[in-house]
Amino acid sequence: MKIPTRPRQPGIRFNITPLIDIVFLLIVFFLAATHLTQNDNLEAVELPLASQNKTEPEEPPRRIIVTITLDEQLHVRGKEISPEELDAKLLSIDDTKRKETEVRIRGDHRIPYRIVERVLIGCARAGISNVQFAVLNE
Repeated sequence: MKIPTRPRQPGIRFNITPLIDIVFLLIVFFLAATHLTQNDNLEAVELPLASQNKTEPEEPPRRIIVTITLDEQLHVRGKEISPEELDAKLLSIDDTKRKETEVRIRGDHRIPYRIVERVLIGCARAGISNVQFAVLNE
């Protein structure tokens, strides 16, 4: 008696659709992450030097980075804003989150103090006391 056999197809087929989906999601994730990390450093400024500074904490707090360029323009998240818009943004933060919020000022070392003072006064009006300056190590 002859045993029935099924005809075999040559080769093995893999379903790579899930692999393509995962690779696509990874590409989108890395593009978004790269865009978010570069947003705060778009404006080129020469930071001042400091002989005494603290190292960055392991886990950064809620942070608003204000960049002041040499042409005395304010930038937050890569967008140019006026001092009044910055004041409104700082005042719009919830009262519970204000104590956790840090304002980091990245200013060119050649800008006049009156520009930095305007940002500091806006922070004081909003009740934000955690203001730090971005500097370079000597």
